[in-house]
Amino acid sequence: MAVYKRRYTPYTGSLTPERSRFFVLTRFAFVDLFKSRFFVLLLILSLVPSLFFAGYIFIANNKAVQLLLPTGPADMFSVEARFFTFIMIVQTQAAFLLNCWVGPILIAGDLTNGALPLFLSRPFSRADYVLGKLAVMGLLLSGVTWVPSLLLFSLQAGLARGHWLWSHMWMVVPILLCSAIWILMLSLISLAVSAWVKLRIVATGVIFISFFIPAGLGEMFNAIMGTIWGRLLNFSYLFQIILARGFREPSSLLGTTGWNEIPVPAAWGALLFVCLLSLVILNARLRARETVRG
Repeated sequence: MAVYKRRYTPYTGSLTPERSRFFVLTRFAFVDLFKSRFFVLLLILSLVPSLFFAGYIFIANNKAVQLLLPTGPADMFSVEARFFTFIMIVQTQAAFLLNCWVGPILIAGDLTNGALPLFLSRPFSRADYVLGKLAVMGLLLSGVTWVPSLLLFSLQAGLARGHWLWSHMWMVVPILLCSAIWILMLSLISLAVSAWVKLRIVATGVIFISFFIPAGLGEMFNAIMGTIWGRLLNFSYLFQIILARGFREPSSLLGTTGWNEIPVPAAWGALLFVCLLSLVILNARLRARETVRG
């Protein structure tokens, strides 16, 4: 058949549902990530602390095991709000390290190789693209923050006697909310950095700087002005404030007292502002550009 007689029609087959279309990017991103042995090793190391916490919970609820210890049974094995606060601090720091390795490569490769116009030329919006990349970080960091925390909570609920579960059910809320704001902030910061910095090692350094340099500048501002509001630039401190208040822990847990502590609403507002600012920076970079050569 001659070429001019061929009838070319557009593709009319099945498409991925529009609501879940962004998961296509997420799926292929995870395939690339798990090809890296270092990533798999880092992910395993991020989950190792949960094994020690699980062992502690087992000992705390087993008098027979406590009798085998040199000190014998003691009240030092307590699984209460402070214990889960410590779990969250450890796991969120592990999530930070994991984020520094994964985040810088999610968008930089697409922009460097000019792949963004190819994505946007398909039934795929910029919002879908961002959601697909954001889902990678969200699922990955969830696996080392609230998921193991809830598993440890369930383990304690199963081993504890009496009505421990019903009297401590309120702790599920701070576990989920605190993990959500930390994951969202880390993900958006890393995606914004990945969109503007091409080299992974430089992007990782920028992510570290975005947490430590503002905190140092905030302390300098406090020392000069004699105030406490410079701590709004210390993102880790703000998260710990939210975490301590969520688990109803006293200020002494953070080494502070009431008069020199940032209010919880201000801490939430600062972290949400960082998320919004990162999203604006990311949006400014993710624009398809057409190159016309004369």
